[in-house]
Amino acid sequence: MSPGKPTRVSCRPRTAALAALAAGVALAAAACGDDGAGLGVADECNPLGLNHCMTPWPWGGFEVENSATPSGYQLDIPMGALPTNASGFVIDPAEWNRADGFSPAAPIVVSFPGGVSPDNLVPYADYPASLADASPTVILDMETGERVVHFAELDVPAADDPDRQALYLRPAQRLEPAHRYAVALRKSLRRQDGAALPVSAGFQALLDGTPTSHPLLERWRPHFAEVMDALATAGIPRDDVLLAWDFTTASDDFILHDALTARDRALAALDATPPDFEVFGTEELDGGTMTKIVGEYDAPLFLSNGGAYQPRTVLVRDGAGDPELQGMYRAPFTATIPQCARDAATPVAIMIYGHGLMGESDQTASGSVRDATRTACVVAIGTDMRGMSSPDIGNVARALSDANHADEIFEVLVQGLINHVALVRVAQTAMAARLFVDDPDGPGGNPPRTLVDPSRVYYYGLSQGGIFGTPVIALDPVIERGVVGVAAGNYSMMLERSTDWPTYRTILLGAYPDTLDLVLMINLMQMRWDKTEGSGFAARALSGEGLGTGPNQIMLHMGRGDDEVPNIATHWLVRSMGMPLLTPSTETPWGIPTSDGPIAGSGMVVWDGGAPETPVANIPAPETGAHYVTRQQPASWREIAEFFDTGEIVNECDGACECPDHCQ
Repeated sequence: MSPGKPTRVSCRPRTAALAALAAGVALAAAACGDDGAGLGVADECNPLGLNHCMTPWPWGGFEVENSATPSGYQLDIPMGALPTNASGFVIDPAEWNRADGFSPAAPIVVSFPGGVSPDNLVPYADYPASLADASPTVILDMETGERVVHFAELDVPAADDPDRQALYLRPAQRLEPAHRYAVALRKSLRRQDGAALPVSAGFQALLDGTPTSHPLLERWRPHFAEVMDALATAGIPRDDVLLAWDFTTASDDFILHDALTARDRALAALDATPPDFEVFGTEELDGGTMTKIVGEYDAPLFLSNGGAYQPRTVLVRDGAGDPELQGMYRAPFTATIPQCARDAATPVAIMIYGHGLMGESDQTASGSVRDATRTACVVAIGTDMRGMSSPDIGNVARALSDANHADEIFEVLVQGLINHVALVRVAQTAMAARLFVDDPDGPGGNPPRTLVDPSRVYYYGLSQGGIFGTPVIALDPVIERGVVGVAAGNYSMMLERSTDWPTYRTILLGAYPDTLDLVLMINLMQMRWDKTEGSGFAARALSGEGLGTGPNQIMLHMGRGDDEVPNIATHWLVRSMGMPLLTPSTETPWGIPTSDGPIAGSGMVVWDGGAPETPVANIPAPETGAHYVTRQQPASWREIAEFFDTGEIVNECDGACECPDHCQ
């Protein structure tokens, strides 16, 4: 199917009324043809659910065995199973079916007609309760038999429509890649009115051993026995199971393949054709104490349409399905040279800067970044994160309106990562020789003196630049040390809780007005984001295992009560990466070890500007300005400088970083 091509909307339950019919009668059979022996569920839909074609999600029935993949499975989501937008375009699952499993980062989603009571759900504040026998929700690693720590929450924005309200199960950290997991809902989980939740006809058929003609249910039936046996071994009796299913997570080999392949091909291209640059203009800032330079540089291109910012510009793939080099193109850069670099007795380091949400390279010259640049005495340079930069906004809106255009964001982000790898190379070579120089007597006089040491290249990114900083540091063979400010991982944890979300939600909800569809759209997007954001690189970014880089050091700065990058997603990333928290600290999140410091490695530092804690529910936080606290503190700039110079995370605050009083 061609993306955007009108396709019939499948006959499947979409409203509360149809959900009730699906649970109780086979009325849908007359309209949908063969309904799986009276299950009332279309062949392309998940028959374990009651009120949405996809739920419970993710589900092993949407997988097939494939011995050629690292996980042993391949996704096989049928056409018609994924949401249809308001214009009648059903999402083609082909690009999702490339995966050998589901996202190790995205939440588990299930829903019931009449909604679920929140009364005994394990809250975010009590992660360990999810391991107790009293927990009504269970996630089980079927390879180890261990229960997975998680919390459960209801989709608060859908509270007024309980028939369309999702129940989320959110693991405390990234699931293991290429692993099989079982999920169980126990009968202590109740409906909002306190009544028992219904059992779907599909699950009842499995419990009773009744054959059906539903193709997905019968394909998954052998898994059912394995799931129930695993649950019984874990102490969960069969007669206490309301619903149970399994799924396989995607392998790191799959998740990282595109970025690593493009990186390796880009490095080979840069070796064959050394990159050059062109300067468009310079400007003196801060009373002549800092020089700003803007221009373009050569980067290996993997996009169609010559990399133009236009619809249908996507990653080009070769016959094997791998990113294919399309030659070189020009990417923008902004650099700043502080006066201290000209005054220094020896060459200074280069700092690659990563911009914020849908920003651009010009943010390299923003005020707080200039402060950090000057304090660390480095030459800073940044580029656009192609795929999520200002010129990409049109394609982002287009993809939110019709997920058949998702490639125009998520595949293009591979190019964004490559732009940063190429920026490191050109900064080390051509720019170090001809741009980052001091030549007071001009051409024909004494040879210019280089201001930078090409062997010392570090990273600093803020917000989105922090989120994508983890993969940039992980991928680049030169950068071994970086600071990710107000960073996190796992957009499916972040989006709904961010003050930045409402604008994007409005676009997405306009195209997918069913609130359950919207929840699942975020889940589908996370499957694609895994390949370029921190969630996909979390397990390997520090060690560099399998990446051809590392070991790497990362210092993460978190603003307590951050209203744009929620702390809950920062904690998730830090746990997933196994980093400690520098103490003293105004908070100690669950599951994160502490260290008095100095930390000779990687770690997190909490900066507390006095903002209230952000809401735990999946709703946007009130605007507090906490997102900007870390970048504004002199102690933060000194901490960055020390980390770049020595590789140690040293507390530069007067005790815990309570700002501004103790952060000067």
